[in-house]
Amino acid sequence: MPTTLGPPRPVTRRKTRTMPHSPRPSVHKGSESVDDYLKAIFALGGAEGRRVGSTALAERLKVAPASITNMLQKLAAAQNTLVDYERHRGVRLSPLGRRRALEIVRHHRLIETFLHRMLDYDLNELHDEAERLEHFISERFEARIAAKLGHPDRDPHGACIPALDGTMPQGHRVTCKCPE
Repeated sequence: MPTTLGPPRPVTRRKTRTMPHSPRPSVHKGSESVDDYLKAIFALGGAEGRRVGSTALAERLKVAPASITNMLQKLAAAQNTLVDYERHRGVRLSPLGRRRALEIVRHHRLIETFLHRMLDYDLNELHDEAERLEHFISERFEARIAAKLGHPDRDPHGACIPALDGTMPQGHRVTCKCPE
């Protein structure tokens, strides 16, 4: 005996929840790979924003030099370019790229601090875990972590945590242990 499913149900649309406005608009949401490139360029170029060679970038990211060139060309050709790339001269971050790199560095260092203080992770476990999570947290989650931790300006390794506006705390490059 066949069963009937009854009359079709009307389609109802779910209300979209609007999130409160973030204190900082998201700069350029790219892929994890793009974020990793930006972070590496930032680390290798230092606070001065020196040009970084493809070889150094390839070594840092453990990627083939041809892949580096392809990605840098892609990033430089984007409408809202994140990098200033010149063949044989290297790459440096554009102002937009620097903002995004600092945002990812902030995420990474806040996550490390949260994992260490709140979840008792050992120092040697922090980096890999934060590396996986840094790309995926929302600005709201970032703000809550920062508030819960009392808005720290250093991570457990002694590296500066960039402020929301991308500035570094007082004492940066003097009393900190920042890798860049």
